[in-house]
Amino acid sequence: MNEMTFAALGCSEALLAALAKRGFETPMPVQAQTIQPGLEGRDLLVQSRTGSGKTLAFGLPLLQRLTGERHAQALILAPTRELAQQVGAELHTLVPKLPIASLVGGVAYPPQLKALQQGAQVIVGTPGRVMDHLERGTLDLSKVSMIVLDECDEMLNMGFLEDVETILAKVPAGPQTYLFSATLPAPIAKLAKRFLKDPVQITLAEAGEHAVHADIAHTPVLAPDHQHVRALVNLLLKDQPSSALIFTKTKAQTEEVAEELTVSGLPAAFLHGDLAQATRTRILGQFKEGKLRYLVATDVAARGLDIEGLPLVVHMGIPTQLESYIHRSGRTGRAGAKGSSMALVGWKESRILLAWSRRGGLKLDWRAVPTPAEIREAQATKLLDGIQGSVSPALLHQATQLLKDTDPVRLVAGLLGLVQADQASGFDLPNEPEKKPKSRFDSPRERKEGGPRPQRTYAERQAARPESAFSKTRPDGSFKPRSDFEDRPRPYAKPKPEGADRPRKTWEDRSAKPEVKDTPRPWKPAAKSGPKPAAKYGEGPAKSWKKKG
Repeated sequence: MNEMTFAALGCSEALLAALAKRGFETPMPVQAQTIQPGLEGRDLLVQSRTGSGKTLAFGLPLLQRLTGERHAQALILAPTRELAQQVGAELHTLVPKLPIASLVGGVAYPPQLKALQQGAQVIVGTPGRVMDHLERGTLDLSKVSMIVLDECDEMLNMGFLEDVETILAKVPAGPQTYLFSATLPAPIAKLAKRFLKDPVQITLAEAGEHAVHADIAHTPVLAPDHQHVRALVNLLLKDQPSSALIFTKTKAQTEEVAEELTVSGLPAAFLHGDLAQATRTRILGQFKEGKLRYLVATDVAARGLDIEGLPLVVHMGIPTQLESYIHRSGRTGRAGAKGSSMALVGWKESRILLAWSRRGGLKLDWRAVPTPAEIREAQATKLLDGIQGSVSPALLHQATQLLKDTDPVRLVAGLLGLVQADQASGFDLPNEPEKKPKSRFDSPRERKEGGPRPQRTYAERQAARPESAFSKTRPDGSFKPRSDFEDRPRPYAKPKPEGADRPRKTWEDRSAKPEVKDTPRPWKPAAKSGPKPAAKYGEGPAKSWKKKG
């Protein structure tokens, strides 16, 4: 597969020249398996993770199969505006003069209407805006021959699947359809069965229900929920990454985290769906160009971002599904580069993350929140490396003159004070992560190491227990024969007082009746039997016939 080239797959000379100009020489695995059947006109059902080169996988066959006619020939649907705009930009790098209509929300209609009227050959958009143009009658899909559904599982999660089916029903029967999805839940499989005809099914080795990226290191941090932002400040001050994409659960949280980072000397911007499209485009441009170091965004707003060389992704709490966590982490470690995914979790979420690690094969490397002393040490190390790399003869001469009249230690201390005056040293957080329920699978020693202890199986707990004379099982979990423990003493029986031991009675002794002694009873007069005689007239208590008044 390493000897495979784009030319061997059947790409045209114009596309080969455009690929060579961008430095693409060898196709990635998803491209090597999809380009040739795509050029043959086959339908494709591809399972592949994000960042695997899917845009070129469907873009190269699509561009090569376009004709010179000026009408809508290809329709590409993406879940978010940013992903749709990114796909359009990628196609423009291969064919700069390609007429493309970008139909996304948050922008004005006139530029989109102008592109459609001029006969755009490729339509790239989100389901919502494409539906708007269909209802307005400004979009004609009657001559579309190619359809691409990118990240179809995410469109399902965002509730766009019904709109996608409505749009596909507007296209005449028989178009070539590409369906890309990291997972294939039942609704996606049903959609593929309905609209794809005899598709070529491609499942890459890294794809599947719980795709794990081998180039991404997972380093979760256990901290109380109310201390997540401060813990993030300490971690960024110590690690000092070149850039980081920080995911939050809510829009309000993006603004809070970005403000706290900026106040702590870590300039950051926030990104969520309520911002105007022009603002979102400007912020993303600054982040991609390296002018903005830290970007705090919601999952939907950052969906489809392709940032080259992004070293770190941070999760402020984990999402509700393992698949979403893997998709978020996939923003780093793209195109063969190494990356790190750091999750700040509380006690409950740490247990969920441990379950995900067993279920999805994630290797978790827990770490603790750095202290201000560790942050200052890291800053001093970086400062020392920078000083040693910027020494010149003029500076050496100036330093020699300063050292003649000044104590070296005091001079260095003063210079450090000037350099580190504006540097934050983080927050002094408590050692205990948070109050949590008592658990035999967690101990102070393990909390000090930075992460919770994974729950052991019954066999592992039995193997760790020492051999006991009172145990019915051996260390390997197998049961002992009854003869090994039938004569064991009762460790919890109460001691009997002296002289309390009595011979045990047999069944005959317990069932025997006591002997009845013939003892005369004292004499008692017998009671008279018969009816009681009636009282005579005039006898008995007198009755009063007066009314009570």
